[in-house]
Amino acid sequence: MRRSGAACKDSFHSNYTNCLFSFITNFLEPFAYLLFCIALAIHYKARKQPATKALLIYYIAATILLVVGCLNVGKNNIWVYDLVALCTSVFIGFYFYHLLQAPGKKTTIVLLTFFYLAYALIRNITLPGVRLFDSIGYSIVSASVACYVFMYFHQLLKNVTGVSILGEFNFWLASVYLIYFVGSFIIFVSYYYLTNKILSTYTKEERHLMTALWGLHNVLLFVSAISLLTGCLWVTYRRKSV
Repeated sequence: MRRSGAACKDSFHSNYTNCLFSFITNFLEPFAYLLFCIALAIHYKARKQPATKALLIYYIAATILLVVGCLNVGKNNIWVYDLVALCTSVFIGFYFYHLLQAPGKKTTIVLLTFFYLAYALIRNITLPGVRLFDSIGYSIVSASVACYVFMYFHQLLKNVTGVSILGEFNFWLASVYLIYFVGSFIIFVSYYYLTNKILSTYTKEERHLMTALWGLHNVLLFVSAISLLTGCLWVTYRRKSV
């Protein structure tokens, strides 16, 4: 009976671990995007700005696409991630284009966006048929957004005011983007390196390692979404208390 009880306990623990791992690697990503939607919807309700509306539309569309991608796990869902990367480049670039003031910074955004679009077009032309996850493309997008964030912080430092930056939604958004996109850049570069290294063998253990790396990315995304939602609620509270 003791052995049977221990076996049941081990089986429950194993099933729980497998379910948690499956949720993190498959469903945590669209859930995190949904949290981004909620944060942006709260901000847009308070400040109805066109750039915020565009970013909200992007996160809604990305959430739907990623849910579709999750429902097609095991099938070819690479097109979902290609489309999300394209939308990320265009919509986040559009947001920072309206946020930044210097013409040189705006030009940088346009150039980086067109660079990714040219890369994506060439990749789709030269690699027809079934493709692997585009870790290079995602690395380019992550590096680009990180560049936008640094330009935004440079703009803040050049225009210091007496207003607390903690009460600014854009500061929270830029800080969250800095954490996520710098971290994801490292993950995507690692993903590319590991993919090339194990592509010829791709054993069960190696597949599990790649899935775990993607799970790490999803956790980073989820923490970023929670941080932005927290910051958004804080900004809303400060505005109501003033």
